[in-house]
Amino acid sequence: MPTFQLTLHRTYYSQGFFNVTVDFDQHVGDEGPVRLVLDNGEEIEGYINRHANRNETARVMGGTELRDWFQANFRVMDKVDVDLSQFDVIRLKRSHK
Repeated sequence: MPTFQLTLHRTYYSQGFFNVTVDFDQHVGDEGPVRLVLDNGEEIEGYINRHANRNETARVMGGTELRDWFQANFRVMDKVDVDLSQFDVIRLKRSHK
């Protein structure tokens, strides 16, 4: 299953986005809209940006809704599992590792 563990660094936590690691980038679609499904069932309309990083790996933009979810449920440096098993949906949940 294409799932990676994201560390919520301060920038991700405070701005509501995250970068997909190079090893998992092939599981993310092209630039454009993507649905983010949070472990509480909430859905956020996100956006894949492939121009934010020099190597054009995906940056997933979730905006204020994702930022607010991060801040309500996590602390800086907590871990989040990012499930990329569906091409047009990214599932996020607290990591138990």
